[in-house]
Amino acid sequence: MIDQALACLATTIFMEARGEGIAGQIAVGYVLYRRADFKPENVCIEMKKPYQFSWYGKLKPPSPQALKNTSYYKIAYEILHLKARDYSKGATNFHSIALNNQWGMKPRVIINNHVFY
Repeated sequence: MIDQALACLATTIFMEARGEGIAGQIAVGYVLYRRADFKPENVCIEMKKPYQFSWYGKLKPPSPQALKNTSYYKIAYEILHLKARDYSKGATNFHSIALNNQWGMKPRVIINNHVFY
């Protein structure tokens, strides 16, 4: 179960935040883990829900094997074990700064090219 959660979390971090710094990548990872109620068994389920992440179902991610020895896996591991600082400040949503606030929520933090709510 942890291996699957690790792969889904690392893939989402890569697909949503690969151009961001470490803080932005960690923040994106925490949004997914928080939506999964901090339960590894829920991470892949949450990742695959319609309209949750812009890439899912539209773009082909790299294989989990291709990401296995990357910083994305290390970050995902740290998040799954709650060892990384949560730069998202408790956010449950995020979007690119190029988009408008579609939720009417007050931003918690802006990190690089993402706004977190």
